[in-house]
Amino acid sequence: MRAHAASLRIEQRGARVIAAALSAFAPAVGLACGACAEDKIASTYDHGVAVQAAASGDVMVFCEVAGPLDAQRVMQAVRRVRGVKPQSVRVSTQPAALSFALDPRAHSPQAAVDAVQRSLVAGTTLTIVRPRQPVAPSP
Repeated sequence: MRAHAASLRIEQRGARVIAAALSAFAPAVGLACGACAEDKIASTYDHGVAVQAAASGDVMVFCEVAGPLDAQRVMQAVRRVRGVKPQSVRVSTQPAALSFALDPRAHSPQAAVDAVQRSLVAGTTLTIVRPRQPVAPSP
């Protein structure tokens, strides 16, 4: 009987160890995978830039980058587009994404992205994930 009780305690302890190990990995399920629009936006989101864009009446443009990504080349190409606030450009390599503030009087978000696209290497494509209209800063 003692052997059976000892065996049962060992099994219970093993089950607790396994449960603890599994619960340690549970938060990993919520980590960003880079596949959804929100992950691409979050990878380049800068609250200071967004607040400044809203205050200036600019539009925040968030893009997915597909294909070969030369972050420096993308950044330089975006900064040359009329209406883009050069200091607002953000590029992420993982997930491959891009964001910038744009004066909507100079270009539409799509026209600005098209202008950047023409400066990139063949096989690299930009797709707007979500343009964000200016939002008044909260008091």
